[in-house]
This record gives sequence, structure tokens and C-alpha cells, in this order.
Amino acid sequence: MFSLSSIQSNNIQSQSSSSLLFNHHHQHHNHGFHHSTISTRSSPRFHHRLLFPLRAQNSDLTTFTDNNNYISVPGLDDNLTRLDKFSKSLSLSNIEENTSLNPLLCSNDKLKIAIIGFGNFGQFIAKSFIKQGHIVLAHSRTDYSIIAQSLDVHFFQDPNDLCEQHPDIILFCTSINSLEKVIHSLPIQKLKRNTLFVDVLSVKEFPRNIFLQSLPQEFDILCTHPMFGPTSGKDNWKGLPFMYDKVRIGQEESRIKRVNNFINIFVKEGCKMVEMSCSEHDKHAAGSQFITHTIGRMLQKLGTQTTPINTKGYESLLNLMENTTSDSFDLYCGLFMYNNNSMEVLERLDAALDSLKRELFGQVLEKLEKRVEKGSRLALPTPNFSKKIEKLQVERKELEALS
Repeated sequence: MFSLSSIQSNNIQSQSSSSLLFNHHHQHHNHGFHHSTISTRSSPRFHHRLLFPLRAQNSDLTTFTDNNNYISVPGLDDNLTRLDKFSKSLSLSNIEENTSLNPLLCSNDKLKIAIIGFGNFGQFIAKSFIKQGHIVLAHSRTDYSIIAQSLDVHFFQDPNDLCEQHPDIILFCTSINSLEKVIHSLPIQKLKRNTLFVDVLSVKEFPRNIFLQSLPQEFDILCTHPMFGPTSGKDNWKGLPFMYDKVRIGQEESRIKRVNNFINIFVKEGCKMVEMSCSEHDKHAAGSQFITHTIGRMLQKLGTQTTPINTKGYESLLNLMENTTSDSFDLYCGLFMYNNNSMEVLERLDAALDSLKRELFGQVLEKLEKRVEKGSRLALPTPNFSKKIEKLQVERKELEALS
């Protein structure tokens, strides 16, 4: 049997090679040594040359010698996998022991993703990146180095150091309000010229325009919106919508593959993938996400609380209030300020409430009038309610006069 215990680190050499195949039975006569050359990684690859001296003990290696003093090692094919793992633990010709930061040792499908803004959402999304085997770097104004270490994320307090790692992707998980400032403070000249820039903001036309105005033409741009967060996606992301717009992607095969690999992260997590333009997203978001946050905060202003007789519908309202108000008011302001459709939604909401009140009070007036005609003696409305009816009657007369 071939034993790995007999291999000494000084008998292993490493040299770079462009070979694409494993070459593991090439024997060369060289001063009484057997040479077995093994390529262990994708291009550019490293060949690890193992030198077995003739004086190796029989207990360590089962060998035989022919007329030319070659040494054959039976069972080498069966041990290639073990040998490859063993060689990784040795210091070989400047190969880093920490392969997570060495681009030469990364699989083509694995990405090096730099998260800018490592708050709650950045930490939340990083967990899935790590789970799928991607390398994650992070930078934030706040020192999250301890949390990053626990997640196997490489944290950089200085953005210069992060950019010098040449990540494949820069992912912005900042607040909406701070995006422009953060982009302008980033030393993008230290990045690879075709780096992919991605955002996960809740509005889309705003970051799209900032990217197009601020980034050189060589950089790729992908605008996305995961329609979930740490609360709604705490268990899994199955069925949760993920919107994306490939704003500007180079035509090179490697750049197309890179953006697709990033999108596939969310496909693998079971998200409902929705490709649409940024403008279309903002129209839908104003009528869904912004109005949801507005209703949730209105319920908070009302002082809505749980009761001993909650209905299922009321429980849903309480959950809505909790989910929306757990986000910062800064986010709510951003949803309003940076989505051109939000003001229209607020105006429509005001108009809808007025319309609903008029319909409600109008039906009440109609029912009361019918009862008066029939001489029905029913309990009169409270004085407060009567004043509202009188006000509605005045408003109705004014509307009739205008028409």
C-alpha cells in the first residue's frame, strides 16, 4: 500500500503550469528519484512534484526496482484525491494556505463578493452567499469585524484594502439616502475595470441613475431588489420575489457568466425570479411596498394594540404594523423621496379615504331619511356622529353646487 505518512515536506516541490490534465504516471530517471507530476487546480495550475528517495523504508512504501533503478508506486491512482488534500496543507511555492482570498484557487463558478454596508441586511444576505461557497468581503462605517469573523466573512475597515482584493462584485447594502455619498467615497480606481456593481435598494431608478452617472463605462451594472428581509426571509427564501434588471453588462462570455452566477444564488434559494425594468419596478413598488409601509405606520400612529378578542384579520394588521415599523424611518423616507410615484400614491390614498367616508356617511343619511319617512323611532346617533353627518350634508351641497 502507498502510505502518506512517509512523505516529507522537503520532498515536495511546486511549479506553475498551464496543463489542463492530471499527469500522474510520468517517470523520469533523475539521480535515483521517481517523479510523479500532479496538476491539482484549474488554469493557471500548479504541479506538485513528489520526490521519493530510494532509501525509503519498505514499511512505508511497497516498491520494486528494475534494471534502470526506477521506483514504481503501486496504488498511486487510488490515492490521488488524498494526496491532493494533503498537499493543500503544506506551504508550496508561495501558494497561500488561506485559499479563500486567492483567486487562482477559486472555482470558476464561485464569486468574490464585496458587501458595502454590513448592517442587518448585509449580514443576512451574506449567510446565503457563504453557504453556497462564495467568498464574502465586507466594509462598513461601523466595525463589524467580530460579527464578520463569526460568519466567515473577511471584514475591511479601510475601503482601499477591500478594493485591492479585486472582488468580482461590489454589492451595495447601504441606506437609500447614503448611496450616492458612499459610491463617491469608494476608491473604484483600485478595482478591476470590468467589476460588476449591484445594489439591493428598495427603489430602483435612483440607484440606476447614480450608477450610470458615477461609474466608468467599463463597469457592469445590475440593479436588484430582494422583496424580503431578515424578518420575512428568516426561515428560507422559497417563493419570495427577487427583482433584477441587467442595466449594463459587457458582451464578454466571462461577464455574462458572472452576472448569471450571481442571479443563480437566488435561484438556488428558491426565490421567485422577476426580471423587469427599474422604472416598471418603481411603479409597482409605490403601489405595493410604499403603501404597505404607509398603512403600517398609520396603524402605529393610531396606537393599535392587541386585544383579548383579536380576529385573524386584526392579527394580520398587527403583524403588518410590526414588520413595517421594525424598519428605520429613514427607509420609509427613502421610499417616498426617491420614488417619483410615491406622491401620487399618497394623494390617491387621501382621495380614497375621503371617498370611503362620503360613501359611508351617504348611506347612513339615506337610511336615516327612510326611517324618518316611515316614522320609525330608533335611537338617535351620538352628538359626535350627528355633527359628522351635518358636515357631510354641507359638503354634499357644495359638490352639487359645483357640478
